[in-house]
Amino acid sequence: MGFFETIDYEVIKKEGNIEIRKYDAFLLASTKTRKNPSRDTGFSNVYDYISGNNDQKKKISMTTPVVTYEEENSLVTGFYVSKKYTKDSVPRPTSSQVFINELEPSLYAVIRFRGKWNKENFDEHAKILLNYLKGHDLEVRSPRLIMRYNPPFIPGFLRHNEIAYQIDDRDFE
Repeated sequence: MGFFETIDYEVIKKEGNIEIRKYDAFLLASTKTRKNPSRDTGFSNVYDYISGNNDQKKKISMTTPVVTYEEENSLVTGFYVSKKYTKDSVPRPTSSQVFINELEPSLYAVIRFRGKWNKENFDEHAKILLNYLKGHDLEVRSPRLIMRYNPPFIPGFLRHNEIAYQIDDRDFE
């Protein structure tokens, strides 16, 4: 989406709709909620944070993607924080439901696809990506990340979605 800042990455390898990408360290403003079938809760907590519910009472620009992943019995939903902020300069959440986490520089295997935000679509593309990783002897080092680039009012056939797994960067030294 051209209207929002999007996380930067470098494509190391591309095969069809699967890419191996190198990401620098980046920040996520995140919240944890209970797991649910639609994988969409927590958005309003983080949206409140970027709308000014932070220690600087500063509005923070919307960015893409919105990242969702499972951690134990929780669902973590996070907004990529603009690269103009550092770990030290980012506004601190005032809500205990929001936290800032930094993801380290890493390689990710990513599959791009369109369609609705539902379990079947996410699972189908995750399976394709995991089969690719297995077939190329690449080690998965993270839970499945669901990355959504469009607002919910965009029809499914126009949505840009991705599934990503952090992989062992020693495979590309």
